[in-house]
Amino acid sequence: MKFLDRWMARTRLRNARTALARDASAENFAALALEHARIEDYAQAERVCAEGLASLASHPELLRLRSRMRALQLEDRARSLSSELRESPRPGLFRELAEIYLECGRLERAEELAQQWLASGGSGEAQWIRARARVARYFADRRREDGREALELLARCEQALARDERPLRLRLDLACRVGAWSESRRIVAQLLELRPGDPALEARYRTYTALAEAGPTLEAALREVERSGNFPEESPHERVSVGVSASRPVRPQLQQLAAQPSVQVAVFERGATALVQGPAGATAERCARAVREVAVRSRAAARRMGLGGVVEVELEGASGSLLVLPHEAGVAAVQSSAAQLPEGLRPALLAIAHAQVEAAESHP
Repeated sequence: MKFLDRWMARTRLRNARTALARDASAENFAALALEHARIEDYAQAERVCAEGLASLASHPELLRLRSRMRALQLEDRARSLSSELRESPRPGLFRELAEIYLECGRLERAEELAQQWLASGGSGEAQWIRARARVARYFADRRREDGREALELLARCEQALARDERPLRLRLDLACRVGAWSESRRIVAQLLELRPGDPALEARYRTYTALAEAGPTLEAALREVERSGNFPEESPHERVSVGVSASRPVRPQLQQLAAQPSVQVAVFERGATALVQGPAGATAERCARAVREVAVRSRAAARRMGLGGVVEVELEGASGSLLVLPHEAGVAAVQSSAAQLPEGLRPALLAIAHAQVEAAESHP
């Protein structure tokens, strides 16, 4: 029976390759990728998707498949690493598995693994994993206690990893995100001791010096972020820049989406910038803030429940439906007057969201 299964699998692969050679369409790339996935060759399936995207950029089905194949590879590798760790705990395995958990957004699991690593003799690198996971939790949930714990863990990292810039740079990222400019200046001064004369660091030091007088203390900044639920660049008191392009290709795609019959609002957000097609003025700003709130709250809820990163959020009601796709490169959303999201809207929104992810990865 196993021989027959292998023979049939080879036959299906050969047929899928032949079909793709005749017609290099997205459907045929997807079909070949799925055949590789059926035999659990997820790496090859991801490569097929990447090949298709090289000529069919931002095709939503290929983007979705590639993302799924990557996730399956990570799940497969995580299971293998977990089994190896039970038999032979060693630093390389702890490090690789922790990186996978961080990439998948399984932050609590990453922290638990770091604790196990510490208990089995790990030191600086294990502390570094714990600190990264806690900082990620703070960025997602904005809880002051998570921020304090992250800073404490980063301080331990700095002691354990002497002259290593990584903990300092992550601490700097946290301080800048909350708007604690005095603390940011202090950290840049520490980095300049490691990199004397670095022009980029010197420029940042001058910038933070100018901002420091009016900026809050680190503790006050953490408290304000917890109270408002927003980082300074996301503050509801700041004007949402409706119609200011964060990335040139986004506007025409949003316009096409908003032109469809049932679509009421199409939104793309990055940082404090929001592009809104459909409504205008104060209504557009309210829509942008509501989408941001859905993205922030859903991420926080998913992490508290141990679900990892949020892929999409869909709301349905008597007066319409809303689909939100939160990605690190930005948040894309569409609101429809239909009680259930019409066919075609999800792929179009996926194309917008994934195009921005691709742009962010290509231009870090």
